[in-house]
Amino acid sequence: MDIDNDLTDEYALSTQLLSDGEPARCATIHSGSSKNLELLSGSQGGIISKFILPDNNSNDSQKQGVDGGELEIQPGGSNTRHPHQITAILSSSSLNVESSIYVTGCKDGKIRIMDGNSHELKEVLEGHSNAVTSLSWILPQNENAKPWLVSGSWDGTAKIWDIFQNNNSSICIGTLAGHENTVSVAGLPAESDSIRKVVTVSAGIAEGNNIRGHTVRIWTLSAAANNTYEITSKIVAQVSNDHSGPMRDVCYDADTHSIYTCSNDGTVKIRSAEDGKCIETLVYPGFDQPMLLSVCVVGNGATKAVVVGTEDGNVAIFNIGQQKQQEAQVIGHPGCVWNVIPLGSTGDFVSSCHDGNIRIFTRRASLVASPEVLKAFNDAVTEAKAVRSTGPSAEEIAKLPKWEMNALTQGRSEGQVQVFQKDGKAIAAQWSASSGTWIEVGEVTGTNENAGTLNGKQYDHILPIEVDVPGGGVQKLQIGYNNGENPFVTAQAFIDEHMLDQNYLAQIADYIRQRAGQSGPTIGMGGGGSTAAPSSSGGGMGAPSYASEPAVPMDIAPTYDYLPMKGYKTFETGIDKKGLSKVIQKIREFNDSVSSNQLSTGEAGETLDSLASTLSVTNRYHSSTISMAELAPLHTMILLWDDKHAFPAIDLARIAVLHPDATKSDRCAYWEEILGGALDLCLGLGDAAAKEVAVPMLTMRLIANCYKGGPGSAGAAGTLVDKILDCAEICATSGNKNVRLSVATAILNTTSYMHASSTTAFSSSVAMRVVDVVGTIAGCGKYETEAMVRSLVALGTVLLLPGGCGSEVKKL
Repeated sequence: MDIDNDLTDEYALSTQLLSDGEPARCATIHSGSSKNLELLSGSQGGIISKFILPDNNSNDSQKQGVDGGELEIQPGGSNTRHPHQITAILSSSSLNVESSIYVTGCKDGKIRIMDGNSHELKEVLEGHSNAVTSLSWILPQNENAKPWLVSGSWDGTAKIWDIFQNNNSSICIGTLAGHENTVSVAGLPAESDSIRKVVTVSAGIAEGNNIRGHTVRIWTLSAAANNTYEITSKIVAQVSNDHSGPMRDVCYDADTHSIYTCSNDGTVKIRSAEDGKCIETLVYPGFDQPMLLSVCVVGNGATKAVVVGTEDGNVAIFNIGQQKQQEAQVIGHPGCVWNVIPLGSTGDFVSSCHDGNIRIFTRRASLVASPEVLKAFNDAVTEAKAVRSTGPSAEEIAKLPKWEMNALTQGRSEGQVQVFQKDGKAIAAQWSASSGTWIEVGEVTGTNENAGTLNGKQYDHILPIEVDVPGGGVQKLQIGYNNGENPFVTAQAFIDEHMLDQNYLAQIADYIRQRAGQSGPTIGMGGGGSTAAPSSSGGGMGAPSYASEPAVPMDIAPTYDYLPMKGYKTFETGIDKKGLSKVIQKIREFNDSVSSNQLSTGEAGETLDSLASTLSVTNRYHSSTISMAELAPLHTMILLWDDKHAFPAIDLARIAVLHPDATKSDRCAYWEEILGGALDLCLGLGDAAAKEVAVPMLTMRLIANCYKGGPGSAGAAGTLVDKILDCAEICATSGNKNVRLSVATAILNTTSYMHASSTTAFSSSVAMRVVDVVGTIAGCGKYETEAMVRSLVALGTVLLLPGGCGSEVKKL
């Protein structure tokens, strides 16, 4: 087939690939173990997806390319799931190297090197203090030399890594500091055998209501004469403030020897790769320019084009290969387009969309999707745009999960937004992984009553936003918005004014779009809220109309949506090097002060360090082991030290109990002694347990985690249920909210374990004891909503215990 004759004037959808369902944040083209190309994507849920693309060189397989590729989610296994969203991914397939790998950048600040064939995790690179959002290769001039990896981060730095060492141990060989907030990176051609080059761009800093200081920097990198593991960096050119907003991405094109930057100002600047100065500016078509998040260059010669992804759900293609440039082609998407990349040298490109789909677009007529696929895509785009200007009926709000039950809805990733029903209204909440709770952002409603004045300026909409702040407080803010304005520009200005996390941008903008111009309640800020057409009942913004909604009995009669409790809640804070080092330091301090039963020098030193080292590397839990010698110090401290000195050991046991090897079945007796010792310390406080914090809180958290651990710890907790309930009873009226939440969680997990066990495992008297403890909790009037919900779910789980055990409780 003559490819030139097959080309059309405009791009069209070729293939649509649904990944894991979470927003797709990034993608890369990879040559793995299969004979065909692979498309790897990273999602907001921290999951890698692999699509094996058909071979589009044959007529038969071209038809396959229209229908999609073979999908494999988490091809390296469940242990390769990232703890936060994957914000960058880069394959080594284009490099002249022997090993096949790909690299990911994650919001947790870490870079992960994955095996390109097995997809297993090979290595984790640490060094950045914030999210890693940009990755690129820096190539040498000498083909025999190894390429370097460069990473850009929210921490204001770019780091250079040598990851192709012969000993397979990657090292950071240089840091490019001094940037203005978020850094994006792109490798440039080497200047000589000894000097390589890279370009970095920054997002800028807030100066009043303006963003200034966003700068393009071109660096030379050379190895130091006396140390091959360290480079010398030098800025050889820089250009500042020629965009009118933060720069969001950068790429380099070898054919034109040019740098391309995109910005929140809706423009792309084509720059000289020598001095970074702007040669040409491409402006997004239309009056209202959106924020441009990603840029790439595709094609060659007359077909060369610049592709950008936008925050408001579009892709724009600028045809720069033609002598007379036409207005950019715009292709709508059902959600924010986070990333665009070229599909090799084909001239096609790939978009990563917030709706969880990876899409391939082509100009080759033979590869355009079928009419049915095109119609479905266009319908999804139309529906998504309609949702932004219309809202669901009151009945839809009634179907949302109730806010009072939010403790039972587990967030999937840091920052995930979920819509709940609260007092007949839809509210948006954001998941905080660190605290394991949902933080209310604000009400998601119509806008007819939202007009007002903010800071002396009249707005069509004054919208409330609540932001979680360090220390557990909530900062109540307001954002002003006028009809016709770009919600992303408004959201960016709000973020800059209040110095908020840049990652909130899409959520705040979506929140504005959902509320602006609505006459009825609106939901849909991601995280699983449903969408529907506007209500025709005229119900307005208040509580849902119950005239035609059969949900009224559900608000009165018991519902079993959340009962019985299945699975376990855990306390996992402090499972990192920093948190563990604090615990170990406190143990050593107390070891020096106890009068007897001190740990030996080896136990307090190497043994504890070894245990902490193993516990801190959570992504190796599936393969790492913990010996009884490493667990022995815990036994000594918890059973032989007093409560004033033993609580750090209980905290360390709380973490250790989550390691599967530490809690295997043959260690049940060990954990029975550990848990029994902690319970004895807590019970030994007597009436003072309600006033103490450390031992009660940590003992309750150890109990909760025991059920989640392996069969050894879970069996130990099951054996000690009576003593656990005794301890929970004396701690239930604590004046400390952290202790109260810990008590509620321990009781909740205990009832979940009881329900999962055989019908004869527990007597009705044990179930009655649970009722007594919940009665104490409810009667004291101190419990916060989340802790109270966990307690009530524990009660409901006991009521649903099978056999006579549950029946006896129901008689009450």
